[in-house]
Amino acid sequence: MYKLWAKKIIKDHIVNSIVVKNKEDISSTGKRDKCIKEICQKLDISVPPWLKKHELEFSQFKYVTFYPQDFIDEVDFDKLEIELMDDEKKSAW
Repeated sequence: MYKLWAKKIIKDHIVNSIVVKNKEDISSTGKRDKCIKEICQKLDISVPPWLKKHELEFSQFKYVTFYPQDFIDEVDFDKLEIELMDDEKKSAW
């Protein structure tokens, strides 16, 4: 299962959070994109453009931060953090 946790943050406080899941048999990138669209729809914000810096951050740390300047529309928070909670890969430990 692919699971993302999103947090809207204002002045270092979480003001809203949501977890979305995707069990479809599609690529991880497809699952990520669908989950981010669902997150934005449920939080009633526009979907931010996914830039190379976001891709690098997410691929290295399984975590990405969007700031107000990353959105086309105006937003009412300081940052949106999205973290990969589960990516179907089991640890070898």
